[in-house]
Amino acid sequence: MGTLKKILVLLAAILLTLSSWELAQRYFILSPSYQTGKNPQDYGVAYQEAWLPLPKAEGGGLVHAWWLPAESPAAPAVLFLHGNDSTLYTDIDLILSLRRLGLAVMAIDYRGYGGGAWYLPSERSVYTDARAAWQAFKKLSPEASKHLVYGHSLGGAIAMDLAAVSLGVDGVIIDGGFLSIADIAQSYTASWLPFDALIRHNFSSYSKLPVIAAPKLFIHCSGDEVVPIELGERLYQLSPQPKAKLFMQGGDHDGCYRRGGAEWGGAIKDF
Repeated sequence: MGTLKKILVLLAAILLTLSSWELAQRYFILSPSYQTGKNPQDYGVAYQEAWLPLPKAEGGGLVHAWWLPAESPAAPAVLFLHGNDSTLYTDIDLILSLRRLGLAVMAIDYRGYGGGAWYLPSERSVYTDARAAWQAFKKLSPEASKHLVYGHSLGGAIAMDLAAVSLGVDGVIIDGGFLSIADIAQSYTASWLPFDALIRHNFSSYSKLPVIAAPKLFIHCSGDEVVPIELGERLYQLSPQPKAKLFMQGGDHDGCYRRGGAEWGGAIKDF
């Protein structure tokens, strides 16, 4: 085999490896899920369903949305952003818990999740989907006294990105949040491993936190088995004012709101 041909074969192998690594990260970090189940109406809660189209330049497809209006158009409204390996259906109890606080709630499935388009999501695609949902959310709630964003787990990183680039965000609630995927990986392995250089979909909020002027509420449980509470504390400490936190003993990653109960609800109402 000639030298040039050998080089081309080597480059092709490298590109194939990099491409496979990229696809693997998108699959394992974002963990797309098409789980379905009961909707708000099954629990006696009025809601509207919508599909938001994305432009072809951003890959096309539809974002699936639920809109749970409050009794008063002036009630605060919140956009709920779920994490990886989740859908509207898996997180319906948390969504309904927010509605029970008197909030109007819009919740979405990004492309690649639940009722959204069949799609292999990326860091960029979920950011794009959240921004599109924010525009629809603002149009649905023009009289709301506040427009909030609630992000759980990976949704917290998406919420921080949204708050850093969007106008009219009156508050950000981060539940089980972190500063980057690399930080989580290092917490389970070793701090010297170069995950920042290896991870393409890092969901880093280090550069975004300083530009989020809106009030921030950080929620975390000491029993979080996915994102150690130490990472939540680091996120809180690096966040600029105004900010508050609700850190609780026990609980777990997906059910911290249940562990908090009335305390969780009170913190959000006060916020």
